[in-house]
Amino acid sequence: MRIAALLCLAATASLAQQANPSPVTAEQARNILPRAELSGLTDAQRGVFVAVATEVFNYAGCQDTLARCLAEGQQDAHSVRMAALVKQLSSEGVPASSIVQLVETYYASFAAAERAPVNAENCPTLGKGPVALIEFSDYQCPHCAAALAPLEHLVEQDRKGQVRLCSKYFPFTQHPRARVAAACAEYARGKGKFWELNKILFANQEALEDENLKAYARQVGLDGDDMLKQVYAGRFDAQVEKHRREGMIAGVESTPAIFIEGRRNVLPLRPWYLTFTVDDELQWQKEKGWAFAAAPQGRAKSN
Repeated sequence: MRIAALLCLAATASLAQQANPSPVTAEQARNILPRAELSGLTDAQRGVFVAVATEVFNYAGCQDTLARCLAEGQQDAHSVRMAALVKQLSSEGVPASSIVQLVETYYASFAAAERAPVNAENCPTLGKGPVALIEFSDYQCPHCAAALAPLEHLVEQDRKGQVRLCSKYFPFTQHPRARVAAACAEYARGKGKFWELNKILFANQEALEDENLKAYARQVGLDGDDMLKQVYAGRFDAQVEKHRREGMIAGVESTPAIFIEGRRNVLPLRPWYLTFTVDDELQWQKEKGWAFAAAPQGRAKSN
């Protein structure tokens, strides 16, 4: 049985280079990767998983391919968590080659040298916890609006007490009302109403003219006239610009840009991935870092 499994493993070694890896049955998968939990996947999805596992490198654990780290007799816990990430991506129909690139980039981002110089200070903060999640956003960015609900759910429910969200402004010049909206949000922050106004601004991205902004301020119990007076007097310009420049130094080019303790988030902004990456960060802190081997052929380096 072990010989057959090894032969099958060798036969699938080049699958990650193929556009459509061959399907793999549940029995074949158990023979190839006995420590992988692949329930719920179709044969085609298992084929993608096996293709990725034979190609991707397990940087944080036994420091071999994921497939070898999932072999019988291995005890490495990191490879099991890595397998869960590959399984999730495979179940969503992501191509094998894309999974290899994404997973390698993700794990390489944990290294200290890859972490950006961002901090969770002097910003509106939601929740408490040892993991700081910093978000750079633009009030006229639809992707930022879509990210609000899963981020709030992460902080207030899924990982309550473990992660805190720090919101920072990154208005783009092509969005004419984004900077004004950011200044209004900073005004609300000073009045203890940031998160209430923040939600309304994202929910009304197509209506951010002065009269709209004053109406939104009134909805959260603020003086809209006073808010705009201070905004147009430039009282909050320095703070908004400070956030924007910090984002530029960190390499932000699009929003939302998420950093977990300085580590640039590359995973989808959906609940499963958010909880997964926070848990990985907590484990990183608990273990005081992981021992990394050199990436094969430098594949895990960001472009």
